[in-house]
Amino acid sequence: MSRKAAKKTKPSRPRAARKPAGASAPSGIRLPMLGDPHDIHIAREIERKVLEAKRIVVLGHERPDGDCVGSTVALGMALKALGRDVHVLLEPKLPVRFKYLFEPGEVRPKQKGQSTRRYPADLAIVLDTTDVDRISGLVPAQIAGITIVNIDHHMSNNNFGDLNWVDTSAAAAGELVYRLTSVLGWAVPPVALDALYTALVTDTGQFAYSNTTPRVLRMAAELLAAGVDGEELWRRLYLDKSRAELDLEARARTSLEVWANGQISCITLTQADFEKTGTGPQMTQEFPGIPRALAGSKLAVFFYAVNGGKDTKVSIRSVKELDACALAKRFGGGGHRQAAGCTIPLPMKEAKDLFRPAAEKMLKEHAALSTAGKSD
Repeated sequence: MSRKAAKKTKPSRPRAARKPAGASAPSGIRLPMLGDPHDIHIAREIERKVLEAKRIVVLGHERPDGDCVGSTVALGMALKALGRDVHVLLEPKLPVRFKYLFEPGEVRPKQKGQSTRRYPADLAIVLDTTDVDRISGLVPAQIAGITIVNIDHHMSNNNFGDLNWVDTSAAAAGELVYRLTSVLGWAVPPVALDALYTALVTDTGQFAYSNTTPRVLRMAAELLAAGVDGEELWRRLYLDKSRAELDLEARARTSLEVWANGQISCITLTQADFEKTGTGPQMTQEFPGIPRALAGSKLAVFFYAVNGGKDTKVSIRSVKELDACALAKRFGGGGHRQAAGCTIPLPMKEAKDLFRPAAEKMLKEHAALSTAGKSD
């Protein structure tokens, strides 16, 4: 777009929400449409399933992050505003920083144990989740026979739903929820506005990552215009930490090690680290940024113990030239090109010993390709 053609725009004034057939009176505002023109087609298919369903369950992925929590809460509250019978299921031990999004009884904790009894719903909407085995809240057997709508933005999503909306160009699942509600004219209650902003700000690294598109910034502007207090949410998300969280962060920073002549930076948290600080993996959402900050690092890796130390979770961040998702896939994981993860079913030392050669090999392969490209 030329400089002459560009125009300064102000966030639109929120409009009255549309009332779909069969829905109760809307409670909230209608957000301006900022999606793609073809969104309406998939949105109408989703709306049809929503209006046909007697009970809906909204689900996300295991160890939910800000986008997962924000998108599930936002969609759940929007569906409630339509008058639908909706259950939002999330893990009971969510990070304290997300508690501001919940109202008593609005979000139900996942069921304990591995029951195989079918959940009492006829529609499951799954957000920000790459495959059915990563769903948190219910085991696959509990949603067998239930119609599944899969809404996601990960390139590794395997289209496990009966209806799939997977858009890898979207910055966050929250962006897709924004596009869905706005193109259909659904009411978005105040708590859902906060949830949408939470999804966007967390999955874009406070609007700093490469997925921060002009569309995302326009959406954020519209949410602020609709009444979201950006500074207050930022404080709740990134400040207000407990002493235990800061102690855990200190342990993570002191664990820093480098591989491949400084091109790979790593931090590690063991089961003992969590036990000694009285914390858990749910408090580590921002920790992948610690090794990423090291000058010269091309690949930042965060190893942390899960399942009592029996398994090791690996969060991977990379520069744009490297494919973090491809590396994660070697260990059964996935994600985005520059942000991915996997779980290695081994204790910490064995997991790191397995992961390190693969990471170093990827760097060598990239260097060889770069050298060959320059010589052509």
